[in-house]
Amino acid sequence: MRFISSLLLVGFFLAADVRAADLEGVWELVSGEYRNEHGEMIAYDTIGLESLKILSGTHFSFTSMKADKFWASGTGTYSFVDGEYVEQLKFNSFGEKPGARFAFTAELDGSYWRNARWDGDVRVEYEVWRRVE
Repeated sequence: MRFISSLLLVGFFLAADVRAADLEGVWELVSGEYRNEHGEMIAYDTIGLESLKILSGTHFSFTSMKADKFWASGTGTYSFVDGEYVEQLKFNSFGEKPGARFAFTAELDGSYWRNARWDGDVRVEYEVWRRVE
């Protein structure tokens, strides 16, 4: 019984690794929205937001443009385990300290990746990404 439990535990961790590996590549933002400082939900398409995110086995990097002007960039490490995608920043252009963490509920659906970030029970961000490469 102990042997079977150990095998199941190893299988669980291997499955988590496979899921993280599935994110590797280049992703383009398709749609989304975020809650601004006034508590209003702003749809990305209404402000002309475009973004690319590149993920290696352990690191991410993104650049976002708003109506053809630079808006934000960030880079750091990430994990994706049990439907939770977490970014830990190293560098960014929006004033967060190194080590800041952003956790999202996430799911992969073919070549689409959907994320939602919450502050308590309030959704503060939602993103839909499409795999480019």
